[in-house]
Amino acid sequence: MIFLDTGFIHAFVSREDANHHRVREVVQAHRGRRLFDFVLTTNYVVGEAITLIRTRDKAQLGRRHQLAVETGRQLFAGVFGRIHRVTAEEEQDAFAYFERYRDKVYSFVDCLSFVVMEKYGIQEAWAVDDDFSHRFTAIPGPASDSRSRKG
Repeated sequence: MIFLDTGFIHAFVSREDANHHRVREVVQAHRGRRLFDFVLTTNYVVGEAITLIRTRDKAQLGRRHQLAVETGRQLFAGVFGRIHRVTAEEEQDAFAYFERYRDKVYSFVDCLSFVVMEKYGIQEAWAVDDDFSHRFTAIPGPASDSRSRKG
């Protein structure tokens, strides 16, 4: 099982993203396989990804809105993998994780992703930033160019 992160989704659908070609190569390596069978994300990541896609380039609001809608439809249809609906207990665990790591810049959504990954024994994340690298393998991981960081 592989976890799907927000930045990866954004890079996949946004040609202007510095990581676009890198994430396309990762997905291409699994051509012929249904992502629904081995990729998992959360409803929080879905919401964050749709919002990021919509708001990333304010000069292109109309086009970005349409891209966010299309991506949301694909996410909810399972094209990018299964969506885990987060429980209240997982939210509490994520907040505890967030509290514990004051020396990191993890978002709450990232902390929730870590909790879900630990719950399901997932060790690999499709991610383009280094937040997942503390305990997991991030594929393709951060680029050497600092402009590639999400958000």
